[in-house]
Amino acid sequence: MPINIYDSNFYTKKINKSIFNSRILKSMKYLKINNKSLDISFISQYMMKKINYKYRKINKSTDVLSFFYDYSDSVLMGEIFISIKDAEKNCNKNNNTLLDECSILTIHGILHLLGYDHDTKKKEQSMFDLQEKIYKKVI
Repeated sequence: MPINIYDSNFYTKKINKSIFNSRILKSMKYLKINNKSLDISFISQYMMKKINYKYRKINKSTDVLSFFYDYSDSVLMGEIFISIKDAEKNCNKNNNTLLDECSILTIHGILHLLGYDHDTKKKEQSMFDLQEKIYKKVI
């Protein structure tokens, strides 16, 4: 289960990548994701806004987006994009460290890749409860 981290602007120098990687691997193991890899890209708000508009027609940045790759012969499960600036804003709001916030956002993205959504109150409660349960197990 390799995790590929992309960071062309060195955003991740602000977090301990070893701990981050360990948390995500533990999350994938907890969710029984085997023999799949995951791409995680840390990007600027500008790039996030462009991606969000292209695929969701929402003309603003967001903290995390995920894209599932539906290729049966591929080991790549999907790709998760995280806006570091939006993650930092969440840190202030949620009283988290950047490492914790990026871990939570990645878990959130993985759950989306597995088909979870939060488009209704019931689904939102279920998804966020599971997200919190996983996070507490991996920290």
